[in-house]
Amino acid sequence: MHTLNIDFNLQLKNKLIQLYKSKRIPHALLLNGKEGCGHFQLGFFLANLLLCQKANEQPCGSCPSCRKFLAFQHPDIHFSFPIHISKASNTEISDDKRNEFISFVKKYKTIGKNTWNATLGNESKQSVIGVKESQSINKKLLLTSYEGGPKVLFMWLAESMNLQASNKLLKLIEEPPERTFFIFITNQKEQLLPTIKSRLQCIDIPSPKNPEIVNFLEKEFNLKREDAVKYADTSNRNLHAAVNNYLNSSENISQLPIFIKWMRLCYTRNISDNIDWANEFSKVGREGVQIFLIYSLEIFRNCIVGHYNESINDLKEDEQEFLNKFKPFVNNHNIVQITALIEEACLHIERNANLKILLLDISIKLYQLLKINKQNKE
Repeated sequence: MHTLNIDFNLQLKNKLIQLYKSKRIPHALLLNGKEGCGHFQLGFFLANLLLCQKANEQPCGSCPSCRKFLAFQHPDIHFSFPIHISKASNTEISDDKRNEFISFVKKYKTIGKNTWNATLGNESKQSVIGVKESQSINKKLLLTSYEGGPKVLFMWLAESMNLQASNKLLKLIEEPPERTFFIFITNQKEQLLPTIKSRLQCIDIPSPKNPEIVNFLEKEFNLKREDAVKYADTSNRNLHAAVNNYLNSSENISQLPIFIKWMRLCYTRNISDNIDWANEFSKVGREGVQIFLIYSLEIFRNCIVGHYNESINDLKEDEQEFLNKFKPFVNNHNIVQITALIEEACLHIERNANLKILLLDISIKLYQLLKINKQNKE
């Protein structure tokens, strides 16, 4: 993972650099934003900066500390993240899944909750940061630094801490050992225990713009620009979604035939067939359903663009042909409601909603929305 080269969120990156230069980095920092906004990369950059032996405005990348850090072998950075706790399989703390976590980050160069849960073996199962993890963190951070410099706790999805784990960390965060830093990464800071959140200095991170995602894909995965644009356009400004779409593109069949079948079922309101479709399609998993919904959202939005005879880049021939037939059903009277429906569904997926029920609910609501076709009558 190239933690030295972050080409988006540059204003916030520079803010972190200035805090470092003026020796005003807070000992407990919270980087909050939507999944794939870049808070994960910014947290890594800051951890590298803090541990570098020759840092000025950037980590040097060549000192022994940087080399260990970039190889995920530095003894003074401690990774904490949610796992599927199981006494039977002896999986109770993050270190039990450290190798899987590092392999994931090296492969994706970013991380997402559903994809990580799938890697753990069940994307529908809730992963947590439990009390045993907090006990482990306390023990590690109370030890003397191995390298004689700072110690850093890097906690991804800190809102996954349960109540007991949060309470165990309160005193350590409030009265940390000398030169100990906490970097917390959250997608939903409001889910943090208030007593934890009040002890952290929060920086909210905006989602990257599509051109920034395109640049990231070109640079980190050597994609051609037209391919990078395609994956960025269907990511809903989620860097991880764009990377996941690319890495799993060879495994995914074309989304268009699925979308066409779904729209026909929605429009005819064939409840029985819709139930069968929802039951079958839900088997692709949370990440697959979310990718499909983001693709669907892009089709709906392209319909609106098509009403104004604007050219749409990167559409395949079959997509353009379908769009010409389908666009009368999507218009200025229903696009806002359709967009809100799909975006809300994506949010519910992140909160572990039942996929079968969710897909059926969207289908029924889309039947009503697609019948709002006043534009052709006016």
